[in-house]
Order: sequence, then C-alpha cells, then structure tokens
Amino acid sequence: MDALASAGCVFAHHGDFDWPGIALANRVIQRYAAEPWRMRAADYEYLATRAQVNGTPSIALTGPSSEAAWDTELAPAMDALGIALHEGAALDLLLEDLG
Repeated sequence: MDALASAGCVFAHHGDFDWPGIALANRVIQRYAAEPWRMRAADYEYLATRAQVNGTPSIALTGPSSEAAWDTELAPAMDALGIALHEGAALDLLLEDLG
C-alpha cells in the first residue's frame, strides 16, 4: 500500500465491524488518508439489523472497544448492539457501490 500511495493512489477502506477491525481501519485511514467505505454507525446498524432479520447467526462482539477516529457514534452503536460483523456482511452493498 505504501508503494501505491507513493504513486498517488487514493484509498477507500471497508473492514470488519469488530474491535480489531476498527483499530486496523484507524491505522489505514490515518496512514493513507483513506476514506471510510460503508464504515459509519448507520452502516453498522443497518447491517446488524439486516443480519438479525435474516436469521444470520450472530457473532458476539468481544474484547476492549476501540474508538473509530472517523465516526464518534460507531463505537457506542457497536457497544449497544454487541454484534461483530465481518466484511462479508456488506459484500452485496460494496459490489453495488462498484457497479
């Protein structure tokens, strides 16, 4: 990514909605000035609700929380719902964005 950034590439970042995923996103966004891509509190709440409605088995959100530098409402939303969501939960939306 360093080489791509040096060549002038612009990044968007989507990752897991779990605490390690938020910590990683903080680093990527800070280091590369990446734009968060469907990584806001509203995105998390939508995806968590959709997973529950669809009967997708929940993964408990565990470990110490991590504040999202780009959205102060994300960590409280994640704490409130307590569900970890991996990237695949948003795959259809990400592909739709690219289309």
